Amino acid sequence: MISEQNFSLDKQKILNSIWGALWKYFGLKEASRVGLWLVDLDFLKGIGIIRCSHLTKEIVISALTFITEISGKKIILSPIKTSGTIRSIKNTKKLYLE
Repeated sequence: MISEQNFSLDKQKILNSIWGALWKYFGLKEASRVGLWLVDLDFLKGIGIIRCSHLTKEIVISALTFITEISGKKIILSPIKTSGTIRSIKNTKKLYLE
């Protein structure tokens, strides 16, 4: 998560933005197949974990890149890594933050 200035967001605003991008660019039918969950989010470090179906991960990655602002503030949501399990991505997150 990269933003032009430090501002506070909550998980719901981020989820609403992701769902909005999914609906806008891929339609309700594709969005309903995603199974989106925001597992972990650290605003101070600008990193989080999103869970979705393995069949729709490319759609979620694309939706993240389409988001340019949340609540009127410019932001970039850039995927760093994908993984098959939450456990391995949490280990990757620990390594990334060290």
